[in-house]
Amino acid sequence: MTTPFTIADIERAHAAAGPEGVCGTMRLLRGLGVARYISHISDGHSEFFDGSGNVLRTEPLHPPYPVADTPDPDAAKLALGRHARGETDYFTFARQLTAAGVATWLMDPDAMTCTFCCRSGVPLFAEPL
Repeated sequence: MTTPFTIADIERAHAAAGPEGVCGTMRLLRGLGVARYISHISDGHSEFFDGSGNVLRTEPLHPPYPVADTPDPDAAKLALGRHARGETDYFTFARQLTAAGVATWLMDPDAMTCTFCCRSGVPLFAEPL
């Protein structure tokens, strides 16, 4: 089975969100049929799931960054705060998260949350969008 959305649909949703930022993107993705998505921070690829569990995978965005073995949620939250204030670009943010032991983030467009997880998949903390 295939998803009801394409990579081009996802790219358009990211580009169209405008001043609403992440919240706007999540609403647009939900409208496309995205039930959740997981971004793998080490190389930037993502997996977008529809409500039936079908998945669409993107290509990596950058060379792999090593993920620390020991998670440091406080360092990850600091990196998140800096990024939210516009102090870092995506690549710097990704390097800071992997250095803090964050391997993935799970975006839930229905709950409007982002959950940051370590290498073993254990949630470290969740943030409302």
